[in-house]
Amino acid sequence: MANGIRIENLVKTYGEGDTAVHALRGVDMHVAPGEVVGLIGPSGSGKSTLLKCLGAVIEPTSGRMTIGDQTIYDNAWKIPDLRALRRDRIGFIFQSPYLIPFLDVTDNVALLPMLAGVTNVEARARAVELLTALDVAHRAKAMPSQLSGGEQQRVAIARALVSRPPVILADEPTAPLDGERALAVVKILNDMAARYQTAIIIVTHDEKIIPTFKRLYHIRDGRTHEEGGGTETTS
Repeated sequence: MANGIRIENLVKTYGEGDTAVHALRGVDMHVAPGEVVGLIGPSGSGKSTLLKCLGAVIEPTSGRMTIGDQTIYDNAWKIPDLRALRRDRIGFIFQSPYLIPFLDVTDNVALLPMLAGVTNVEARARAVELLTALDVAHRAKAMPSQLSGGEQQRVAIARALVSRPPVILADEPTAPLDGERALAVVKILNDMAARYQTAIIIVTHDEKIIPTFKRLYHIRDGRTHEEGGGTETTS
């Protein structure tokens, strides 16, 4: 698979010797462009560590990670500017939207591409396109405090997509939402993945949305177990 996400034999160990903690023990995972995959597991199983490694927030101990057509890690970082990688190649969606309170909706979405050097006109055009696709264009000039929780999360999704990253990492994006809104957010992410050919990983404990995934990875004791089509394989 030339695009999307590929993780091969990823290991993350904290500490050394007898006190070493093996957070990831050789994880293999792949997500195709346009695909939304769920990642579930108990607390302490390695979900957050895996997401932080893939998001270039912490450095793995060994293994290989590829995003889009670019190997970003192969037993060492292969990207000189990790900040630019996070800004331009990876979209993040969190449990809380973390919108900037003193910027309106359009500016919240347009800010990242503007920081990356995209012109104000182009960045705002991208923002309006995504806000329209997400049915919140009528709130384009509203401040975050004027939005409902569901509207805020839609704006956060637009912000994650605006730089057109090949990858989006979503950490418990439906946790604060009721069942109807949670399912709506997952549908939006599936629609956006298909439209923009983005590979999306959703970390969740939300029992309401787990049945919606066509493929699901369980992570237990630092290892992944893929479930799909009624079968489960260990990797």
